[in-house]
Amino acid sequence: MNIMDLLKSGQRASIFFQKEDNIVEISCYIDKIYDDRLVLELPQYFMRYIEFLSVGKALTVKIFSKIGTIDFNTVIITSPLEDEFSIELDYNAIKLTPNSEIPSIEALETIIIKIDDENTLKERTFQLSTSFIKFYSDKQLKVGSSYPCELIFSDNYGKIEFTVTLTEVDPVYDNEYTAVCSKMTEEDRQKLLYYMYLYSNNMD
Repeated sequence: MNIMDLLKSGQRASIFFQKEDNIVEISCYIDKIYDDRLVLELPQYFMRYIEFLSVGKALTVKIFSKIGTIDFNTVIITSPLEDEFSIELDYNAIKLTPNSEIPSIEALETIIIKIDDENTLKERTFQLSTSFIKFYSDKQLKVGSSYPCELIFSDNYGKIEFTVTLTEVDPVYDNEYTAVCSKMTEEDRQKLLYYMYLYSNNMD
């Protein structure tokens, strides 16, 4: 996944820093994106906090999306008293965190379900989330059954592995299944979140 794909000009952001015993939040927007830094557009009231916005000061930044927040710790590279207010873009410090509600998207992706050592099913999803998944299958599957599976992303974004436990068959369309996801690593969960973010943005 390319972290830069998660960011775009105009996204709403907040910067956080410590002032005495309080945490200050300043709402702003992404103005420009470079390989090593972000340029942020600050509100007019930033001058009251100018001592905390000088070069080398540490900040926490949250950038908001439809499915969650992109969080990272950073340092100021250029102060707002210069031509641009920019912060360091650290690829290792960025994490996508879901909203309080479970984020989900409608997406047709390939899912490989391992029924046993000799049999696998190649099916299509129609809804993705980090907690559950919905897919089509013309094979009759038993609710309550668990299977290891692979989710293959489109556009060469790779794949992730986890276990699905079937929880529901649609009462009208008997080829539509809902399954709960488990045994997904945190790395794969982040990869899925990134993909969901990119997919939903491309659908806008």
